[in-house]
This record gives sequence, structure tokens and C-alpha cells, in this order.
Amino acid sequence: MSFLLPAMLGALAALAIPILVHLRFREKDTPFRFPSLMFLERIPIRTAQRRRLMDWPLFLLRAAALALLVLAFARPYLPQRDTDAAVEGARAVVLLLDRSLSMSHREVWPAALDSARGIIDGTSDGDRIVLVAFDDAAEVVVPWTTDRSAVRAALDDLVPAARGTRFGSALRAARQLVADAGTTRLEVAVITDLQRTGVAGIAGLEMPAGLAIRPIDVSAASPANVAVSSVELRRSAGPPRATVAAQARLVARALPERRRVRATLTLNGRPAGTRDIDLPTEGELVVAFDAVAAPAGRITGMVTIDTDALPGDDTLHFALPRDDAVTVLLVTPTDAAANETLFFERALAIGEAPTIRVLPVSAARASAAQLADAGLVVLWDVAEPAALGPALQDWVRAGGGVVSVIGARQGARAAVSPVVPAQSGGMIERTAALPGTLGEVTLDHPLFAPFRDASAALSAVRFGRYPRLEVADGASVLARFDDGLPAVIESRLGLGRALVIGAPLDPRGGDFPLQPAYLPFLRRLALHASGHAGAPLWRPSGESWALRATLRDPVVAAPDGSLERPATDSAGSAIVLRKSGLYSAYQSRVTGEPLDVVAVNAPSNESDLTPVDPREMLLGIRELSADAGSIATAPSAQELEARQGTWRWLLALVALLVLGETLLSTRGWRATARRSAVIPSDRSVV
Repeated sequence: MSFLLPAMLGALAALAIPILVHLRFREKDTPFRFPSLMFLERIPIRTAQRRRLMDWPLFLLRAAALALLVLAFARPYLPQRDTDAAVEGARAVVLLLDRSLSMSHREVWPAALDSARGIIDGTSDGDRIVLVAFDDAAEVVVPWTTDRSAVRAALDDLVPAARGTRFGSALRAARQLVADAGTTRLEVAVITDLQRTGVAGIAGLEMPAGLAIRPIDVSAASPANVAVSSVELRRSAGPPRATVAAQARLVARALPERRRVRATLTLNGRPAGTRDIDLPTEGELVVAFDAVAAPAGRITGMVTIDTDALPGDDTLHFALPRDDAVTVLLVTPTDAAANETLFFERALAIGEAPTIRVLPVSAARASAAQLADAGLVVLWDVAEPAALGPALQDWVRAGGGVVSVIGARQGARAAVSPVVPAQSGGMIERTAALPGTLGEVTLDHPLFAPFRDASAALSAVRFGRYPRLEVADGASVLARFDDGLPAVIESRLGLGRALVIGAPLDPRGGDFPLQPAYLPFLRRLALHASGHAGAPLWRPSGESWALRATLRDPVVAAPDGSLERPATDSAGSAIVLRKSGLYSAYQSRVTGEPLDVVAVNAPSNESDLTPVDPREMLLGIRELSADAGSIATAPSAQELEARQGTWRWLLALVALLVLGETLLSTRGWRATARRSAVIPSDRSVV
């Protein structure tokens, strides 16, 4: 027999109470003087021996009732034979090994391997073990096996990855593995440095009731670390020459003292600048490098600092787009005036890199072949050219951008299409005394980023006429005129964007070309619609990289030189970025210049080596509900005790004993009441 609450057995010391009561209140012989014996001869004589025969059963009943009551509160249960057999059988051990970036610390990874080997060596013949490596995802390295040497060999081949920590993914993998284990003697060991950000996503995770999850802390003795957290680049088109300037942000955490480090900037494989920096013990510091001549074409590079105990965050890679210029295919009406688009073209030609090159073409001469070199198509007061037709839609889905400038020529004839997500309902004419203005602008949208702190520049623009636009389903209105009519509309189409501009962009419809807001708005419009605006210098590992749909047979070279051929469909293809460095995409085979490059770095929060309390890691885990039942586990002690209900039978027995004790004691008191004296054996009167 076992007990759910064995501590309650300490209450058995209360058995001393009936003993004390018995000794305190036991009957003593007391002689009485009577003048006559005639009334006593009818009363049976009770000797001391007879009284003891009744007192002892009372004592035993009281003691037994108290003992059974204590046992009932201790919640006894009988272990099942099959459970005992399972416990005595072979174990099944799930070994979860953290291989995130923070585990590459020179103290942590050797300690993690030693702990894993200790768990492997601690298993017995017949025990099964499964090895799972995890970061932001979990991977079964060695499935269930009894071959400990195979697990040790696989363990030696593992290395930390440049990825984040997610305990939730590891525990979900463990849940599925124990469901397939086919035994009830299960253990889960989590070898980790308990990186704080890994706790996210655990809340609400269900695990089998009674499953022992044992975190093994291998964190570094000190969380001191220095990392390159971010890089910003600024290119200038000149004159007299194109330049590029960079600044990096360094983060110091828990340094025992101020530290001097050297930061180095590399562009296209060549050193471009160095800085010696005195770091504080805690905090951030911005390092600015001098501007240098910008390399031609695509710019890739990295910022590195002196290597410390965690080398994985001492280098940050970045990549700029290959195109030095964004080509805008400007499709104009056949009857367009010679200077109708003059302001538009001149405004786009001004500004920093990337430069914007405008290629005007009449709608009658537009062809699908011209899309190959274009980054943006502008339909200037023309309907969608028939010659472009489906080719334009496929081009936008592959990542291109199209802007439709609606004017008087459209009248009420412009129809909604995937690349023109609005329909014109004629023109609105405003008077000189009451011109139109922009009344509502979504300033937190990337298109209007230059005006977040200068919204008055947009409010100063006056419009004499503009179209009455009806928005297509699924499109978003980014700006409205003061009368509520849409001024700027955006819609996503595959990987690209389609925008409709109702605000006149030439002097015939207002004074927008004469206002200071005109140039920054058009430049931002071209960069945003073409996909150049806001393009990240790098991506965190674990993200997916969507390749252009024009790459029909892409091959991607990873930073370590390995090749991957992602599957393609009508929307293009995508791969998961798993390693830190540069990924290069090619057409069909790796040769010549890559068609696209993306830089990848580990998540910056992996640089924080402060461990979390192991109890916090397990705090959000809930026991699997009984009806979930997908995992075969042995009944827990709580389940066995609740199922058997032994305490109920004990309480019923206590009630019977109390009833017996009451009846017996009542009989004894009645007999005592009838007895008035004890008569000596010689029947004499004292």
C-alpha cells in the first residue's frame, strides 16, 4: 500500500490521546457506608477484573477509529501490478540538446556535450534514447535506439547554429516522441544555457501528466559579451563621386571592466575602415566609419569586432541591391503634350543613390519585352496597354510595381483590373477659392515616411481637379482628399504592388509640382512601388527568402558553399535561411554574377547570455487533459488514488467503530448507574 499524502501519517501520534483518556478516567473502587444491606443484595457484584474486560474494548475501538481516520486523510492506494512492471522495465530517454547561437560560447558547448554524454552513459542495456537538436526548430538527429555508441557518434558531429532559441519547439517534439515510445518509464532531459528569449511560446503548452522534464543548466559562469547588433549604410550618388558611409551599433553586456575593441568595415571583400572603441561595461555605442568610394554594382560587406567568448555575434553581414538605378517605364498617352511629364521626370532624376532612370514610351509602342529591365511601370493617364496585358500582371506578381496616375483622359471609362485596383467615376472640379487638399494621410505607411515629422508639407498642396475613384475589393486607401475621396490607393499582387494615384502630378491639376513635398513624395513612391524602399540590409536566420518568379530554375548557394534547388510555382520559390552569411541565387547553375544576394545573421537577442530560472521555463506548461489521451503514460498516483477511493471505505469503517464504541460505552454507563456500592466478599458492613 502507498499513500498520496504520507506526511499525514504523522498524525498517528494522536493515538496517545485514547490512552491518556483511559488512564485519566478509569474507575476506582470507593467504599460507601450503608445502614442496611437489604437494598444491595439485588445488585450484581462487579469486580475490578470485570470492569477491565469492558474498558479495554472501548480503548481499542477508540484507538482503531482514530488510526483509520488518519489513514483516510493520508489517501492510501494500491499500486497496479502493470505499473510496477513498467517502472521496473527499460527506460525511454528524450535528450533535447540546445544548439542555438548562444550555445557556441566557448564554455557552454563543451559543457553541453559533457552533460549529454553523461546522460547517454547513464542509460542501461535495453534503455532507449532519442537525440533531438533544437534552436528555433527541432530536428530528430537519432531516432529511438538502444545503440548508445550511435548516439555518441551523432553527438560529436553536432555544432551550434546561427539561430535563435525556442524551448516550445523542442518540447512539442518531445511530446510527440514520448507518444511513440510505447512505454511508461519516460524521461526528458533539456540541455541548454536557458537563454531568456527561448521561453516565448511555451505558455499553454500541454505535456503528459507525470512526465518528468529536467532542465540541465550549462550556462556560462559570466554573461559578459560584446556584439555587433546593427549596421546602417548611406550611399551618395555624388558629385564628384559616389560614396558609401556606414555606422555600426555595438552592445556591451555585463563586462567586468571597460574594454577596448577594434571594429572593422569590409566592403565587397576589401577592408574599408577601422575604429578602436572604448566600450562601457554595460550599454550601446555607435561606431561611425568614414565615407569611401562606393564599389560598382552590388555592395556586400560586414562589420567585425575582436573575437570574444561568443564569436557568433562578433560579425554582422549585410547586402545592398545590385541595381545602381531603378528603371521606371513611363507609359504615356499618344496625345500627351511634350512637357506633360516634365516635372515628373525631372523630380525623379534628383536625389541620392539609388538613382532613378525614367524611360518614356508611348502606349502604342509599349511591349512586354520592355518589362525585363524595368523596376517600376507608371501608367500616366492611360488604360492598361493591351500589348502588356497578362505579361504585366505576371511581372507584378513576380515582384514588380505598377503605378496608375488617373487623370482627365480616363473619364469614367477606367475599369478595375489586378494592376489598377480602382475605377474612375469622372473628375471633381474645385474652385480657386476653395481648392482641394489632403485631409487624411496614413503617415505610418512606408510611402509617407518622409512626412512623419513634416505633415504640414502635404497639407500645403492645393488641387484644382482630381478623379472620383472607387476602390476595388482588397485595396487600401493610404490618403484621402478633404472631401473624403481616395487620393492614394494600394493593393498587393503576389510579390509586387499596384498603386493608384488620384492626386494630379502635373501643374494642370494643381500646384503639387511646385511644392517642396513633390520631390520626396515621388522619389519615395518610386522606391516603395519598385520594392527598393525599406529593403533590409540583412535578414534574421530562420526566415524564408522568396525568390523572384522570373527564376524558373533557381539554385541557391548557402554561406558554407552548399547548394539548394528550391521548388518553384507560379508565385516563385522560397528557401529557409538557416546559416549566417551571404546567400546567392543563380539561374540554373552557379556561374558568373549572382542574380540576387541576401545577408543573414543570427537574431540579435541571442547575444544576451543572462539565463532564465529553470522554473520559469516550465511555468507555462500544462498537464495534458484526460480526454486528449494521445500519449500512453502510466496512471499517476493521483489517478490511482481517485480511481480506487480507498479513503471512502476507511471513513465508513470509522463510522462503524464510532457507533460500536457509543453503544458499548452507553451500556457501561447504565451498569455503573445501577451500581451504588462495592460489597466485600464477607458481606459485612463497614
